[in-house]
Amino acid sequence: MEIIANDRDWLPTDEIALAAFLETPTGRRLIPALLANAPGLLPGGEINAILIRSGEVRAHQTLIETLLLLAHPPVASSRDSQTNYPALEDDAAWGDGQKIEVPKPTQPETPAQ
Repeated sequence: MEIIANDRDWLPTDEIALAAFLETPTGRRLIPALLANAPGLLPGGEINAILIRSGEVRAHQTLIETLLLLAHPPVASSRDSQTNYPALEDDAAWGDGQKIEVPKPTQPETPAQ
């Protein structure tokens, strides 16, 4: 038995089960059936009716996108937390042969007299 804080929590097991369902013959017909029943856009008429219908269409599209994202969530990239370039102070990472700190001479220079 799985212990969860809330019955509405979406778990990785739910993602796997939904993805498996969408791969079945019925699941493969679900999304096209939902898309086929989307409300149509109005070609003309009152502006309020057109705006309301546009909102209904967008909500229908968002619902289908959410359904697909629940089955196949985007993979978090570990590269997001890193920058594109290594630290400026890391000479070895740059590999350009240049050093930030110039080595000091081993013998002290004598002042000219």
